This record gives sequence, C-alpha cells and structure tokens, in this order.
Amino acid sequence: MILFSLFGIPVFALAAFGLERWFSPLAAAAAPEGREEGRAEERPPFWHLLWGALFAVPCWFLLRPLGRIFPDSYRPFLLYLHLLGRDHLFQAGFLALAFFSFLRAAGLRRLAFFAAGYLSLLGLGAALAARGMQDAYELFLLPSLRMSALLLLPFLFARAREEAGLRQTAALALFVLVPLAGGLTAFLYARSWQLWAGASALLLFGGALACLPYLRDTR
Repeated sequence: MILFSLFGIPVFALAAFGLERWFSPLAAAAAPEGREEGRAEERPPFWHLLWGALFAVPCWFLLRPLGRIFPDSYRPFLLYLHLLGRDHLFQAGFLALAFFSFLRAAGLRRLAFFAAGYLSLLGLGAALAARGMQDAYELFLLPSLRMSALLLLPFLFARAREEAGLRQTAALALFVLVPLAGGLTAFLYARSWQLWAGASALLLFGGALACLPYLRDTR
C-alpha cells in the first residue's frame, strides 16, 4: 500500500499524458480554427517535468514551517485550517506562484508536466518523511488529491489566462477551490466521515480526468 503513496503520482502522470495522446483528435476538433497549428507540439515537454521537480526542492523546506502556521485543534474550523495548510493550501500556492511568474506564457501541457514533477516530488518527500503507521488518508486519499491537482490546476490557470470577464473569474475561483476542496476531504476523513471524504476525492478525480482531452491545447 505504501507504494501507492510513493509512486502513485508519477505513475499517474505518465499514464495520464500517455492516455491524453489518444484524445488528441477530440482536442483538435474542439480547438478554434487558426489556433491548432500554432499550438500543436510533436513531443511532450519532459524537461518541464524535471524543472517542476527541481522547483519542489526549495519549496519542500519552506512548506514544513508554513504547515505549522495553523495549529492542530479539535474545533472544526481550526481543524480544517490545520489540514488545509498542512497538505494543500501552501503546496498549491507555490505552484500558483510559478504559474503566474516564470510560467505565465507556457502552454497547457507544459504547465501540466511542471505540476507533475512538482507534486510528484512533494508526494514522494511526504511519504518518505512520514513516521509511524499511515492511515488511508495518507496512503490513498492524499495522493489521489494531488493527482487531481496535477491536471486541474494547470487546466484552470490556462483557462483563466485565455478568457476574460466572468469566464476568467470563474476559472480563477475554481483554481482556488481545488486546494480548498482538498482540505475539505482531509477534514471529512479526520472527522470519521470516510464515505463523504472518499466521495469528495472521487469528485475531484473525475473532474481532473475530464481535462485530459484538452491538454493538447499548448503553446
């Protein structure tokens, strides 16, 4: 079971990007005329995968003290903030910082590969640093939430960048909602509502898989 938390995210990334190539005709049909030629790309940018992993190294050392900003508590809202900050909020925040700074002009698949390298290394580091017996949240739910973020965050950022008005606002709101929903899943599990926690994780995972046909929309 520990293998899923160790290697589940990179294996999922490779499988997702491989499966995405089968959806390329659908993405091409969905793309507006005149955009497909300029955005097509022969080979996936694997070096962004390495770049994302390298970016995760300094982030890992910053995330540990940041995760202690919200102390553990038995009160529901404070418990939610603790789990959100420990596992989701700041991880997504550093990824958003990369997207809005040196990756702001990168194509969607490049963003997705960067996120894959970043979240894969964070997941591997968290699994190796874990002490004692791990529960189902750490072994299965948390890796699956990172898998969902791996596709959802790049997709929503790219949509927000390309849209305007209400559509842009909606994409940015959903971008923020992804880590908040991850924190909710952790909270539901911590309160022993495992069924609802699993349903929440499954909903995010289904939304992430729905992004696959559109990852060919690159620059």
